[in-house]
Amino acid sequence: MSGVIAAIYSSFFLALSVASLKKSYREIAPSVGFFFDALFGLVLWIPLALFFGITTSSFGDVFLYAVLSAVLSEALYFYALSKGQLTITAILIGSYPIYTILFSFLINHEIVTFSQGVFIGITIFGTLISYLPSKLNRKELRKSGVLIWPVIAAIAIGLSDTLSKKIINKTGDFTFLFVLAIAQIPVALIYLKLEKQHIVEEIQTIKTNIHDYKNAVTGSLFNIIGTGLLWISYSTTLASIASPITATSGVLVIIFSFLFLDEKISWRQVLGILLVFSGIIGIATQI
Repeated sequence: MSGVIAAIYSSFFLALSVASLKKSYREIAPSVGFFFDALFGLVLWIPLALFFGITTSSFGDVFLYAVLSAVLSEALYFYALSKGQLTITAILIGSYPIYTILFSFLINHEIVTFSQGVFIGITIFGTLISYLPSKLNRKELRKSGVLIWPVIAAIAIGLSDTLSKKIINKTGDFTFLFVLAIAQIPVALIYLKLEKQHIVEEIQTIKTNIHDYKNAVTGSLFNIIGTGLLWISYSTTLASIASPITATSGVLVIIFSFLFLDEKISWRQVLGILLVFSGIIGIATQI
């Protein structure tokens, strides 16, 4: 049950992250956003991991998995979000629990009960129909990369989460968090280099116009908290269970947007939200 609770909190903070980015007056480049994620990871994850305890002898085993996680489930996620129509990107990336469940079965040999599978399916279905836009921009869909990158990101997140779950089972969640916080820094610097971003200039610009960028930076902070809770949830429950719950962050964004940003909500989204909550409650009762 503690893993389910951690996954629910993870979904909440990931939703706050996206909501903060939606409120941002100015967007930051994907590589810059990931760089801030890496900085917050150092500030938050390392002290937390040291407080709860780490196993230094496992660093060698964890490092490769941490690098893969930083690239596949974080840097690639930021890149995919920058591609094309946000509504389409969101639903395609939001399908990652399907791949997590598939890879978890193939790699980690996770098997859920029939009743758990039913409620997991309800949760995923509710999440996906909540994401569906009322109208599709066909011109936008014809652009190269609009569909392929979000799909690649969803598959990559599913694979990365499965591999991370495997090493967390072996070495512990806080050892993984500690090494991941370190591994994110070189990955972030390489990403900045590839996008030809000058981080010192970007930081100066953000400091000068802090009001315009505060929500973007806050979004990175919430994202790193939510991601940390995701890894903690993996230590006490199956990835096949935690992943669909954390993916409901998009549904919470819809609720937050309705409550605080005065955005309209459709009956289809209401149905999706009801299905999601029913699914999560059902999963919790089956643990």
